Amino acid sequence: MKIFPIVLTRMELRNTDSMGEDEQQLVQTAVDAYLGGAVVEFSDWIHRKQWDYFHQQTKNKIGKIRVQCPMPLDWPVDKGMEVEVMHDKWVHKISSEFKQIKKTFPTQYGRQVESFDYDFILPYGTWEQEREIVIQTLERLDVLDRSIYSRPPQILEYQKNINIDYLFPIHSEAVARTIEQTTNTITHKQRYEHASNIFNLFDASKKAHCWVVMENHNLNDDMLGLVSEKVLYPILYGVPFIYVGNQRQRRTLARWGIHPNDSFRSNVRSVVEQMQWLKSIFRDPKLAQQWQDHQGETIISNLQVLEKLPDLIKAGN
Repeated sequence: MKIFPIVLTRMELRNTDSMGEDEQQLVQTAVDAYLGGAVVEFSDWIHRKQWDYFHQQTKNKIGKIRVQCPMPLDWPVDKGMEVEVMHDKWVHKISSEFKQIKKTFPTQYGRQVESFDYDFILPYGTWEQEREIVIQTLERLDVLDRSIYSRPPQILEYQKNINIDYLFPIHSEAVARTIEQTTNTITHKQRYEHASNIFNLFDASKKAHCWVVMENHNLNDDMLGLVSEKVLYPILYGVPFIYVGNQRQRRTLARWGIHPNDSFRSNVRSVVEQMQWLKSIFRDPKLAQQWQDHQGETIISNLQVLEKLPDLIKAGN
């Protein structure tokens, strides 16, 4: 049977308020393939407005699709449509690799705050609208003034979709930077070859109080709840982390049994407030050490989940 793979989250199409003509034309290619008898494989995230269009155009037509994670219960699916869940195959692949090399990275028990140079470590490689909103807000308010983080360059063509002036009308210029805090754009190898990058990030993780996992399409509750490999890094390293993700992604983590070291937040303002609160703790050596010492139980629990995560994902959980 013919497979028709498609990616619907290209940068130039990212407008969550409505579906533009180019975006509709792209979704229509998936519709045409489905009606032509192909198995449509949605290789990445899907937005609710994209799914509603696809569903409407294929209503009552028998066929098959593949998605990367379970469909939300409140998204319509016709009885004649077979849905194959690919079980987060990218996370399955990376978690399997991490499980094999876990012993290479000794769990950072008894982390001492006097050895930390930074509040947070926040890797952000590929430009994406929701992540850009979060990072620009954090930069405008100097939340990352004593943090180690990476970010891609701002893309002026898409900056029109980044409107946070109503929240934080403070302007700043941002340049690309690697996790080593240089002004060079990170390489393809650094970004995607996780087996190589994992050692660089481990060294950086030992310098910060807390890791920030900034998920793709975070805080956008109309996206499919696909979780990326980003959350696996701090778990592997045994480092406390907070998680910036949408409602469906947060539910996926909870279903797996993964818990961040401070509670989930649901919007950009609450994320900023969370990080500012943590910064105030990190500024006091006594409070910072107490906070660090209280993270052990969650860190160990998440490490135990990492051991069984490939099997959980394979089983469709």
